[in-house]
Amino acid sequence: MVRPVASWVTTARLAATSASSIRISTDLRAPSMSLSSFKRSALGLFGGLALALGSGALQADSRLPLVVLDSVDQQDQLSEQRARLEAATAVPELAFRAPAGRAEVSLLTMYSAQQGSWPFEPFVHNGLFRAIAGYQNQHPRAVVIQGGSISLQQLHAQLNNERILSRHEGGYLLHYPLMIDPDAALLIEGTQLHLHSYSGTALINRGLLSLRQASLIGYSDGRPHATDRPYRPFLMNWAGSRLRIEDSQLERLGYNEHLSRGVTSARSTQQAASVAPVQMLISGSRFEDMSVGLDLTQTLARVTGNHFSDMQQYALDASDSRLLIKGNRIEDVRNISAIRVSGRSQGRLEKNRIFRASKSAIELNALDGNLIVRDNQIGASAGYGLLLRDMTPATGLLIEDNLIGNSRLSAIDGAGLHQASIIGNRIIGTPEYAISIRNSEAGSGPLRLTGNHLERVGKAMIRVQGMHNLVLGANNYRANPVQQNLLIGDLLPFQAPLLDMTLRQGRLVELELEQVSLLPAEG
Repeated sequence: MVRPVASWVTTARLAATSASSIRISTDLRAPSMSLSSFKRSALGLFGGLALALGSGALQADSRLPLVVLDSVDQQDQLSEQRARLEAATAVPELAFRAPAGRAEVSLLTMYSAQQGSWPFEPFVHNGLFRAIAGYQNQHPRAVVIQGGSISLQQLHAQLNNERILSRHEGGYLLHYPLMIDPDAALLIEGTQLHLHSYSGTALINRGLLSLRQASLIGYSDGRPHATDRPYRPFLMNWAGSRLRIEDSQLERLGYNEHLSRGVTSARSTQQAASVAPVQMLISGSRFEDMSVGLDLTQTLARVTGNHFSDMQQYALDASDSRLLIKGNRIEDVRNISAIRVSGRSQGRLEKNRIFRASKSAIELNALDGNLIVRDNQIGASAGYGLLLRDMTPATGLLIEDNLIGNSRLSAIDGAGLHQASIIGNRIIGTPEYAISIRNSEAGSGPLRLTGNHLERVGKAMIRVQGMHNLVLGANNYRANPVQQNLLIGDLLPFQAPLLDMTLRQGRLVELELEQVSLLPAEG
């Protein structure tokens, strides 16, 4: 049963006296205060509250929708949930072997009937062909690598044409689009490949592209483009391809057009469903000044130990993919979020350090899968720390042991959430809410909010609306010196007994709400 927001007003007023009695103030200038000291200060307040309420409090409690849970049993259930999510989000180890033999290299027209034009068709309207026309005098052609492996040095020698691939700044400058066929590999090791923006350069990978201790850099000589919009080189990986980037550097790639934003992966409608997803192994590398660092669709990816900086939109934008995003540093994403995961994705975001995102550090949107967000450090987001939107009822979400500091909006903000475990996080410094979950359609739950440390929060610590089942306990509230409610929304009428049971008694409590308040539906 659902009640509109306005229907809670009377109940909230009746609870106001009790709620105001348990507002907690501590001196934030004394961060060394121990949890035990904090609890002792809280106990005095709760002791006075118990005396004031007398035996009537016990009678009222018997009518509340609160159940004390067995902590050992709950810990076992949490361990089982972790194990299920660990199995569901596992990403296999990836190992790429280059095809045997020396590859053949040829120049083919980009609309060759023999080759098929589909790998290039999505780029007809994004400026690529206009840029090519400004450099090539004939029908647009591309370098095609087939039937084996070849290094960049070997490719330069075999082409033997400085208008196609020339020496440049200790490495090489590519002037033509280049495609790697499914049976071929291009190996770039210990050197630099510059991609000339003026001539319409792009890499189209259908086989294996391997960068080891190498650089892939967009290059402009200052000449105006023949395009009607800005153009920068990009790397496109079609289904069936493999991409390995190890200890390398990528700079000045991508612009804001479909499939052209940086390092991109996707499945063409011309490719059979039996073709394997793109596989990516990206480690120890640096991505700078790109529209999007990694723009992934239907991809199996391990992205570990990289540094992303100065991104225009996202450092990583993934949909319908299986991901391990671990140990990366992301800073200064200028316009949108640092990481976005959406669609039928499975994966883990672990041990990343994310600073100064213009929107949110991590955005989970329209997710229908399982995701673990664990042990990340998030700071100075201009929007939310974590933004959660429109999850399916089957989505499994564990947000655990993260540090979220100094976000301009709420540290964790959710809407359209059905179930989640938000456990053991440390949230410090936000003018809004530490955790805010509000639904326009009721979620069945459970929403587990346990073991979190919440400090220097401008508004209420936890706000929940539109969730039928919640579990709370072992949260540490460091309220600011100005009086504030700790729990609001659907929790406000039960704030006093919830805090008494979870703080003074140290219990784990389940709240089962038959009636919940909802946000107005959009549109």
